[in-house]
Amino acid sequence: MLTLFEGETVLIIAGILAYQGLLNVELSILSAFLGSTIGDQMYFHLARHEGYRFVKRFRYIWGTLPRAEKFVKRYGMYAVFFSRYLYGLRLPLVVMCGLVRMPPIRFSIYNAGSALIWAVSYGFLGYFFSEAIGLVVGIKNIEFITAAVIAIAAVIYWIFRTAQSRKTPAESSMNSKPIAEEPKQEE
Repeated sequence: MLTLFEGETVLIIAGILAYQGLLNVELSILSAFLGSTIGDQMYFHLARHEGYRFVKRFRYIWGTLPRAEKFVKRYGMYAVFFSRYLYGLRLPLVVMCGLVRMPPIRFSIYNAGSALIWAVSYGFLGYFFSEAIGLVVGIKNIEFITAAVIAIAAVIYWIFRTAQSRKTPAESSMNSKPIAEEPKQEE
């Protein structure tokens, strides 16, 4: 479930490439918005309809469900909106929203709004970051800027992975139940 480059990193790089005239920033943002919205909708509905049977397939999600459940119980619909900005809890929060059977229409509205703000902010962040670097340093070389962004992302990824390896393994949390009990099937 963990990837080397999260959506934020790819979107920032797309913004940098758009500044260089190699990509269209609006199409990059639209692609990120659609992909993010559809992906979250898919996980929400799978968790909503398949329940814990679906979640148990993913150790990462299963291990973070207790934290996700506390967050969803505390913040309700706002958890959908802020899930996009909580690294490590984004997917578990979406899945937990499905498990607690959040209303699909309300989830969809909050999810789409959050995805739109997320895509626009990160897309233009890369675009304006590239412009600012060019103005301040005078660098217009796309290879240097792209290499710098990739290097920074790799360092952040390494730090995250190192911190994760110091925690208890996800396998041990697979045997424990999340706070929410698995719903009983009506017969």
